[in-house]
Amino acid sequence: MKKLILSTAIAALLLPLAAKADSPAPNQYMPLTSGGPERCVNLRRIEKMDVVDNRSILFYMKGKQIYLNDLPYNCNGLTRHKTVMYRTSLSELCNVDIITVLNSIGSGFLPGPSCGLGQFYPISKENAEKIKQKSRQ
Repeated sequence: MKKLILSTAIAALLLPLAAKADSPAPNQYMPLTSGGPERCVNLRRIEKMDVVDNRSILFYMKGKQIYLNDLPYNCNGLTRHKTVMYRTSLSELCNVDIITVLNSIGSGFLPGPSCGLGQFYPISKENAEKIKQKSRQ
């Protein structure tokens, strides 16, 4: 009986720590966004993507809009200068879609880790530049 009570007490103490380990820290760039999140962006409007770090991707759209995608978790292997691919059967890229990091090998690419996208947050051109400069430091 004592072992059961002790095990229960230890589990009760460790459970909050385990839950904290699963939830990542807030994205440091979120204060620079300028509006509420969008679930999806139109694939035909994407001009380019810039990987900022293992948690943030800037999407540059036709019409001068820019979105910061806040991945819900760190994507190991996703760094600046990395290429990513995505597959979707829709005409939109959404927060439930998966990206795959592509590692350059010789004249081709080898698929690396896959990670889920997050919400798309509008961001000004000036703040996107601030993010890119800060990520280079």
